[in-house]
Amino acid sequence: MKLVRDKRRAAVSSQQSAVSKRGGADARPAAARPISTLNSQLSTAFTLIEVLLAIGILALVMTAIYASWAAVLRGAKIGNAAADEVQRMRIARQALEQSLASAVLYASNPRYYSFIADTTDEKFALLSFIAHLPPDFPGSGMFPNQPLRRVTFAVQPGTNSGPPALLLRQTSLLTPTNSPIEESYTLTLSRNLAIFGVEFWSTNLNDWDVEWLPTNQLPKMLRVTLGFGGDGKAGAAPAIVV
Repeated sequence: MKLVRDKRRAAVSSQQSAVSKRGGADARPAAARPISTLNSQLSTAFTLIEVLLAIGILALVMTAIYASWAAVLRGAKIGNAAADEVQRMRIARQALEQSLASAVLYASNPRYYSFIADTTDEKFALLSFIAHLPPDFPGSGMFPNQPLRRVTFAVQPGTNSGPPALLLRQTSLLTPTNSPIEESYTLTLSRNLAIFGVEFWSTNLNDWDVEWLPTNQLPKMLRVTLGFGGDGKAGAAPAIVV
């Protein structure tokens, strides 16, 4: 009986030792698992060269986007400036046509109705006369119920090497011609003027003349030449001539 008990104890102890050996064998690979996991994490990270390359590509993309955006803005600015200049040319021509077609003069009162033309400078003339202006004429809102006004077309020299400008000055009928500019309404018709020439039809010469001396008469015909654009150099031709 004791012998049988001893055999059972020996068998149980041998099974326990076998189980403990298997457990130790299984534990060894488990202790090595974190090393393999760390290696896999390191293999998926970015190197310094890869990060620098990505930053360089991003910088190139951003530079291309900015260059395209700047080109679009520059083109829009140039287009708007050209459209504004064309609009100013149209307004200048229309203002000259409307005012000259409605010019009036009463020789009995030359103090207020005198026709003044200064063509000393053949390139940049000056015109001043009384006209019965329509309601849609530029600046009519500044003179309510005063359709008879003195209009003066003059050239303002350019500043800081800029091009000359064509000015339209309006005053009421009873304002003296030498009144201060504060009593008038001045409008800039064009900021890129190259030529403002005036010619008058002479019945004596039966041809065009650049001088008009009588201030108490209106010329039979009058021809105005407007030049816009150009490089502004002496003798250079304007880009547009009307």
